[in-house]
Amino acid sequence: MNQSFYPGEDLASHFPLKAALSIFFLALVHHAFMFLCFSLLVLADLLSRWIAISAALLRAEGKSEATLLSMIRAIPRARRLGLICSSVMKEQGLSKLILYNLCVLVSACADYLLSESGFPSAMVSLAVGYLTAAEALSVMENLSEAGFSSVTFMLKHMKGGRK
Repeated sequence: MNQSFYPGEDLASHFPLKAALSIFFLALVHHAFMFLCFSLLVLADLLSRWIAISAALLRAEGKSEATLLSMIRAIPRARRLGLICSSVMKEQGLSKLILYNLCVLVSACADYLLSESGFPSAMVSLAVGYLTAAEALSVMENLSEAGFSSVTFMLKHMKGGRK
C-alpha cells in the first residue's frame, strides 16, 4: 500500500491544471521580484533619509566627523526628539510604492495598446528605468547630505556637473 502525501493524488493527477498554475506563478515571480526591488529601493531611500537626519543631529551636537555606524545609532534618538516621524515616512513610502506601480501598470497598458496598433513601444522599460534612476539618485542625495564626500563626488558626476 503505497500512499502519497495527499491521499488519492499523485504527480500526474490534474496535470493540466498544475501545469497552467505553474506557468501562471512563474509569470508572477518576475513581477513579484520587480515589486520587491522597488520596495527595497524605497526602503533604501527611507533609511538613507533617516541617516541624513541623524547626521544633521550629530553635527548640531558638535560631532562633525560622525561615522555611518554612529549615524545609524543616532536614528532612535532622532525619532525620540521628533526629527523623524515614522508614520509620515511610512505613509510617504507606501504612497511612493503605489504611485510607482501605477506608473508601471499604465505604461504596460500603453505598451499593449501601441503594440496592438502596430507601433513599437518601450513605455514599461522607460518608466521602470526612470523610476529606478530617480530612486537611486534620491538615496545618493540623502547620503551626500549626510556628509559622505565620495557619494557627493559620484552624485555630481551622475548629474553631469563637475563643480
